[in-house]
This record gives sequence, structure tokens and C-alpha cells, in this order.
Amino acid sequence: MDGIEQMLNIPTISDTTNFWMVRTKRGFFFDEFLKEEYIAIGWNLVRKAMISDELSPTQSKELKTSLKKIYDESKAGTALNKCIRFCCELKAGDIAVIVDNDRIAFATIGEYYEENSPDLTIEHEKEVSKEIEKANKYVDSFKCPYIKRRKISLIKVLGENDTVSPYLESAIAKNWHSLSDLNDYDELVLSNCYDTFIYKGKLTVTFRVNKKQDINVLDLTNFVLCSARLLSNDHPENVHVKTALHSPGDVILQIWNTLQASALPLLVCYMAVFGGKIGKCEFNSLLSTIKGLINSKYDKEKKNIELRKLSAEADLAEQEALEKKLKNIEKSRALNISTAEFCVKPLVSAAESLEIKPDDSTIIDIKNVLESAE
Repeated sequence: MDGIEQMLNIPTISDTTNFWMVRTKRGFFFDEFLKEEYIAIGWNLVRKAMISDELSPTQSKELKTSLKKIYDESKAGTALNKCIRFCCELKAGDIAVIVDNDRIAFATIGEYYEENSPDLTIEHEKEVSKEIEKANKYVDSFKCPYIKRRKISLIKVLGENDTVSPYLESAIAKNWHSLSDLNDYDELVLSNCYDTFIYKGKLTVTFRVNKKQDINVLDLTNFVLCSARLLSNDHPENVHVKTALHSPGDVILQIWNTLQASALPLLVCYMAVFGGKIGKCEFNSLLSTIKGLINSKYDKEKKNIELRKLSAEADLAEQEALEKKLKNIEKSRALNISTAEFCVKPLVSAAESLEIKPDDSTIIDIKNVLESAE
């Protein structure tokens, strides 16, 4: 059971992470961005060496004049601000939401660079942009002509058949800028990137409901309450729920906790939700397996404390404290077991009815944890 938290591979997102939406010129550059692992922005006239986030009024005016003259840019100030943002405000570790016509990709942003191919001239950029305006997305194709680029590391791609939060979809649909910040939608973005993550001190667990028909209120109630009880060691009042259920949709549970304290409860909850099927592994007795994991965790803690009690270094006060810890371990063990006995059966039933499916990465990680505990 050592290192369950590492084996579950739950990402911890920095509180300083910013979230950006990047459009792909009517979707024409989407596949290229993903395949070649970069994002880019236009206005090749403007290079990073020419700008900063504190341009003087004179510098700003000159660049705006040039943008208006060369690109016939009616909103030269907006164009310049986007260049400054892309070069100076985006940083390594931020997350990009890359938008196609019917697909969305999520990626971690990397370092800035400029593609100095002699073909990427201002005239070529303008010509490609002109051709795209009248092009057919399903017939025509173009190479991205932009110089200003940032490396990316792909997290996930959602296709037209995948569910996306309607709130995130709305934010994307109403904003047609080539580059925009999505910080107001940070948790929604992360919930689409990961089944589980830690951000701003909270563990967030997203369950993806795939049922397309009407949802039974008892199934939904059992699912939310039993999941919350398992995740919180039977303190569901500490769990907050967010839903974007439009059949399919998401159920999002959040709890203030450390990963170390929540790793085993999360694993137990996953096992119940996914019906005991981990990859190609099936268990004859799901509840028995869950109890075994719980006992293994508390047996190890108990053994470590008992060894400490036997140490000659432990004085009387420490001996008493250790004895109290042993009693608390048994109380916690009993509570975890009883919660599992009460919650697993209705949770399995509700999860099956709601057709909840995990990401492939979640399944693989759980399988590895179980194999390590054998």
C-alpha cells in the first residue's frame, strides 16, 4: 500500500496557473497545433524583442500604426495587446484550451519561441489569412504561417461526441478572440482535463455520466451521497457537489483535504463506482476486496506504532500517546469498514444505472495499485 497517492497519479495544479483559450483560424490549424505540439498567434510584424508588458506610449503608438497600415487592422490596440499577452503573460505551466469547430483540446503550455523559416513572411501570412476566409474547412488545408509560437504538451482531446460542460461551451461560444483568458472557468477547464485533481487546496473528483435517457432521482441521490461518504470517511457534510447533467454530463465532488489523507478513500470510491472492473480485472467479491485494502492500510499504520512502542527511546508520555493512536486507528478502521458496507452496494447500482465511465488513465492507475497490494 506504500505510495497509493503516487500510483493514483493525481495531478496537483499550481494556484498560479492561468487558463487561456486559443482559437485556430476557423479550425484550420487545429490538427497542426496538436501534431506538432505548439500554439501560435498572428501579426508576424510584431516580435517579442519589440514588445514588453510596459511599452512606452510612443512605442505603443508606433506599433499600432504599423499594424493598422500593414494588416489593415481596425482594432490595432487589441491586436497588439494579444501579442503582448502571448509573448509576456502566458507562462510555462499555464493551460491552453485549443478550439476547433467541433473539437476541444487541452494542453499544458511550454516555452516561447519564434519559427524563423524564410517562408513565414508577413505577405505569406496575409495571403493565407485571406484564403482561409473563403476556404472550405472540410476540403482545403493550410500550414500555419505564424512566427510567434509556444510549445505545448497535450493533456486531452474532446471530440464532437464527448461531453463538455455547457458553461464552458458557452464561454467558448461567446468569445471569438484568437487569444482570451479563461481564469473565471478554471475548475471547469480542469474537470474536463482530469477525472481527479488537486487545485487551491481542494481535491476534485469528476464522474462522467454517460446515460442519455432521463435520470432517476434515486440513482442520482444514492450516487452523490454514497460517493461523498466514501470520499470523506463518512463526513459527507464536508463535500461539495457541482453538476452539469444534461444526459450525458458530469457530477463533480470537491473536498478540502490532502492527497495523502484522501488517496485510500478515493481508491475505494473508484472501485465501487466502476463496479469492481479495473481494466480486464474482475473481482468475485468487491466488498471483500475493498475491506482488504482498508485493513491493509490500517494494519501497516498499527504495526509502525507498535514497533515504536517497543522502542527503548519512547518515554512514558509517548507510550501513552501511541496507545491513544492505536485506539484511534481501530475506530477509524471500524468506521471505514462500516461505511463501505453501507455504501458500496447502492453506489455500484447507481453507477451502473448512470453509465459512469472513467478515463482510460484512471482505470490503468487503479489496476497498478491493486496489483501492488497483492
